[in-house]
Amino acid sequence: MGHISVRQKDDEYFISPDPASPASHSPQLFDVDALRAQGLLDGQATGRAQAYFLRAHGKHLVLRHYRRGGLPRHLSDDRFIWTGLSRSRPWRELAVMARLRALNFFVPVPFLGRVQRQTMTYTADILTERIPGARSMADRVADDASTAIWAKIGRVVRGFHDASAHHPDLNIRNILIDESHEVWLIDWDRGHLRANALLKTRSLARLKRSLDQEPGLTEAFERGWPRLLEAYESGP
Repeated sequence: MGHISVRQKDDEYFISPDPASPASHSPQLFDVDALRAQGLLDGQATGRAQAYFLRAHGKHLVLRHYRRGGLPRHLSDDRFIWTGLSRSRPWRELAVMARLRALNFFVPVPFLGRVQRQTMTYTADILTERIPGARSMADRVADDASTAIWAKIGRVVRGFHDASAHHPDLNIRNILIDESHEVWLIDWDRGHLRANALLKTRSLARLKRSLDQEPGLTEAFERGWPRLLEAYESGP
């Protein structure tokens, strides 16, 4: 998955894909209140995993705090079992994105992760570079009557699947389209490069469910989903 640089201070770890070095980065990059006080926040996105937009080190970044989903969230909203740094959520996500970018896929540039360990558990955050001018698939297909973007999304998803890349939460909010009409897949938490036929089928089913949950996109879905599947079957 590639090399990860590590800086440790007590039970706090800062991790980053090579060649970026975390040596000079401050914990304040992960402190929303401190960022707000310095005027470095540009806004935030809401959803299952809240994200903040900020400016630092000459970059536009996205900050996301890792939270648990499903039944485990009732036990702890954001605390995970410690099984080693290289098995932590940000380490694995940063490594997957770095590998996908090396393969020329459109995923966010991985920037920096933080892990805060407390004995047998940890909390974590991740920073990635923001994609300029990007809009979610949900927003794009709602405004565009053309089915061309559906076909492109189908081809892009097929390309990821041909590389055995599995996105565990492929939905219309995690697919972005930029100003050049390139299709990006974001939020690679729990993603990996070991997708089999069953996982690929489940990934498409997850995308369809996310569309079914948007009543305002019913007409666009009926028009575009067949094009997406046709393009997916045809390949990149």
